[in-house]
Amino acid sequence: MSTEPIPKARALMAMALSMAFASHAAPGVDRDAWRGDLAVVKQTLQDDYAHLAWVASAQSGVDLPALERDAHQAITTASSDAQAEQALRTFLAGFHDGHLKLLDRQAADTSAPAPAPAAVDPRTLDASTGCAALGVLDEGRHDYSVPLQALPGYHATAGGADPALRSGVIALADGHRLGLLRLHEFDALRYPGLCHRLWGQLRNADAVNDMRATLNDAWVAEIAATLRRFQQQGVDAVLVDVGTNPGGDDSGDTLTRLFSGAPVQSAPLWVSQSAAGRDYLQEQYERIDDALRHHHPDATARPLLVQQRDRFAASLRATQAPPCDMAWVWQSPRDWQALPCRHLVAAGSSGGPLATPAVDAIPDFLIAHRLDWAQDLRRHWAAWQGPVYVLTDAKTASSAEMFAARLQDNRIARVVGSTTGGYGCGFMSPPPPRALPHSQLRMRIPNCVRLRADGSDEVAGISPDLPIDTRANESARARAQRMLDAVGVDLARH
Repeated sequence: MSTEPIPKARALMAMALSMAFASHAAPGVDRDAWRGDLAVVKQTLQDDYAHLAWVASAQSGVDLPALERDAHQAITTASSDAQAEQALRTFLAGFHDGHLKLLDRQAADTSAPAPAPAAVDPRTLDASTGCAALGVLDEGRHDYSVPLQALPGYHATAGGADPALRSGVIALADGHRLGLLRLHEFDALRYPGLCHRLWGQLRNADAVNDMRATLNDAWVAEIAATLRRFQQQGVDAVLVDVGTNPGGDDSGDTLTRLFSGAPVQSAPLWVSQSAAGRDYLQEQYERIDDALRHHHPDATARPLLVQQRDRFAASLRATQAPPCDMAWVWQSPRDWQALPCRHLVAAGSSGGPLATPAVDAIPDFLIAHRLDWAQDLRRHWAAWQGPVYVLTDAKTASSAEMFAARLQDNRIARVVGSTTGGYGCGFMSPPPPRALPHSQLRMRIPNCVRLRADGSDEVAGISPDLPIDTRANESARARAQRMLDAVGVDLARH
C-alpha cells in the first residue's frame, strides 16, 4: 500500500511548512500598533511642531496629505518592523526640516545610575586639556568650504598653525580684491585656536562661566578685528564663507551688526502655541519683569520694557488657551498668507525681545541687553562698511541660515552658492524627546519659527542671489573659481 500523500494533502502540508518557516524567519509585524505610532506622530506634530502650518501650506512645496497617505500605505504593506519604522522615518524626512527627527530608542536600563565624577576645574590644567574640559571642541571645519586658499592670488592674513579664524585676501582677474572670512560655526566653543591662545587670561577668570563669556567676547573681537583690517587694506568687498556651517547660537543674528553701519532688523520670532514654547516665553517675561522691578529703568527704557512684558504675558496666556484645530493639514494645502491660524504665538525677534534701533537710546547696558542681545557687541558694530557676499551650500544650517537670511533680508549682503539645508529655527527651549508608545522611537520637534522679510518661514532654506550650480566631474577648485568669478561680475555691476 502506498504511503505517498494524496495531492491535496501534500499541498496543505507544504503550505503549513511554508507558513511555519515564514513565522520562524520573520515574526509578524503588528501593523495596527505601527499605525497607532503614526497617529501619535501626527497628533504630536499638530500639538507642538512650530513649522507645521508652513509645511502644510501651498508655498512650502510639500504635499503633506500625500506624505501621510504614503506612510499609511507603507505600514499597511510592511512585512517587518524595520519596514514599518522606515515608513515613519520617510514620512518625517518628507517635511524637509533638518531639525525634525525620529531618534533611536533609548536603551532600557534598570540599574542604578552611576555617580557623577568629581567636577574638573579647567583653570588648574594646561591649555590643551583645560580647553577640552571647558567644552571647546575641535571638529575639523576650519578650512574654507571650497578651496579658496588654493586659487591664484590668495594670501592668508591669519598666521600660525592653528589660527583663531581662517581669513585671507584674494585678487580677482579684473583687479578687485576680496577679503575672505571663514566662519565654520556660530559658537565660540568651536574655535580651539582662540582658546589656546587666550589660556593665560582664561585661567585667571573667577568662574567657568566667566571663562566662556571671555572666550565669546574674544571671538567676536577677533571677527571685528579681521573686518577692520579688511577696511584698512582697502579691499573691495568681503566674502563670508558659511558653507558646511551647522549653526550654533544666537550669534547668527547678533554678528550681522558687524557688517553694516545701518540698523539691522531682526526676524520676527514665533514659538509653538503649546507647552513646547512656554518655557522660553516665561524666561523672557521674568527677565524683563526683573529689569522693571530692580534696575530702575529711565524714561526711555521703562515704556519699552512695559510694552514687551505685556506682550510676553499675552503670549503666555495664549499658550493656555484652546488651540485652533490643525487637522486640516492632512487634507489639502492652503495659502500661507491667508491662514487664519498657524498655532504660533509671538516671541519677540531673533535678536531678542525688541531688537530695534529704539533700544540703542537706552544708556543702561544691562537693561538694553534684556531687550536686544546684540548690545554687548555694540563697540564692534560696523567694523566693515562695504559690499558683503555670503557663501552658502546645502550643509549651511540653522544659525548659519539665520546669519545669511538677516544679511540678505536687510540688503547688506548677497548670497552666492547653493540653497541652504532648510533647518530654520529649531529650539528656543529644548523639550525632551517624546517616545512613541509601540516602537519607543523618540521624536525631536522644533518649537520656533523665524520669518523672512517676505513673510515666509526660514525653514524653506536661503536661496542664493548668485546661484552656482553643481556640475558633474567638476573639481572643488573649479567650483571655487566660478564662485569668485560670479562675485567679481556682480561686484563690477553694482
